[in-house]
Amino acid sequence: MVPNAFEVERKSVESMLVAALRMNGKYSDAGKGFSQLGKRFSRHICGKALMLHYDPEYKESDASYEVCMPIRKGKSTDNIEVRELAGGPCLSLIHTGPYDQIGPAYIKIIEFARQQEYQIEAPTREIYLKGPGMILKGNPKKYVTEIQMLIKETTS
Repeated sequence: MVPNAFEVERKSVESMLVAALRMNGKYSDAGKGFSQLGKRFSRHICGKALMLHYDPEYKESDASYEVCMPIRKGKSTDNIEVRELAGGPCLSLIHTGPYDQIGPAYIKIIEFARQQEYQIEAPTREIYLKGPGMILKGNPKKYVTEIQMLIKETTS
């Protein structure tokens, strides 16, 4: 499979209940957050792990992001918030390959949004369709990530 061979798709995503842990720092620390969510909500997880990105551009070490797991039910704790994640119209693109090579996929989806005169709503989302497991890392060339950006049409 050729990385980023997929096209940008406009679709609608449903809202979902998520357990969310806000983090600041390096993206490589996200695994610790996902592990924490998995331990706390393992019986109630009902979908793929996802990350919400709050920064308008990539940051190497001071990123603001939130790791999330879709759940059927649950209650917030001191550092984990259970809440409804809004749905709506979005642009979607599938990236196949290592996370450190996802940049061109973001460029492609942002350029598409500009061409179509869509306004991107923060945060952007990454849904991890196939990635590293809790124990085995797997082959990064085979990771599959869906990028979603909620949009609204700009009125001129």
